[in-house]
Amino acid sequence: MLIAGLVFHYLRENIDREAPGWRILSGLGSLLYADAEANLWAWSSGLLLASIGLTLSVIGFATRNDAERGAAYFILAAITLLMSADEVAQLHEKLARFDLGTGLTFAWLSVGVPLAVVIGLTVLWISRRIDRRLRRRLIVAGLLYLLGAVGFETLGGLAVGGHVDDTDRASLPYHLLLGLEEGLEATGAIMALAAALSVLTFERTASGILVRTALGRASENAMRQSHSPEKKG
Repeated sequence: MLIAGLVFHYLRENIDREAPGWRILSGLGSLLYADAEANLWAWSSGLLLASIGLTLSVIGFATRNDAERGAAYFILAAITLLMSADEVAQLHEKLARFDLGTGLTFAWLSVGVPLAVVIGLTVLWISRRIDRRLRRRLIVAGLLYLLGAVGFETLGGLAVGGHVDDTDRASLPYHLLLGLEEGLEATGAIMALAAALSVLTFERTASGILVRTALGRASENAMRQSHSPEKKG
């Protein structure tokens, strides 16, 4: 979907409007283009992030059932759901109103970058309370996501020379950088979802489906081994 949207939009912006099929390209580009608002790409990206948030919430409830603390998972879930809302509603664009005069092409970055650093450090602090293996996987996923969301967004602004008019947005470098930006974001989000899903287990019981975590089982196994009598040689 990402590649198709980029191709359709690039062709739409760089061929004559009277050319056969231009209207079809225009419609498909608007529907799939990653830099547009309220389209299929924005919806799918928001849905992916929401899925991570919901999965982390399930882990939070499951760890509580395993007599472990689930607060950290609920906080991470809330942050991810907020990111989902931002992806769909473009909330970060509103930060441009607080531009600090840095001269960045995308004004929201002047506030968004420091805010991302603060949120990132907060997430790292909170993540100390979750399973170590899951924490490592989520950190890698988060770094990839931020590299796209902040790093390549900044490079995209530099590529257009500080201008964001229609001509600059139609250039090939801008489309390539946008593809890398959104691709890294999507990859990071998919990795985070896979990491979260990997710790959940589902058991069929007489009363229904029991959702637990592999984290709790690992703790139980460790406790059983520590309390089991050693074999005498």
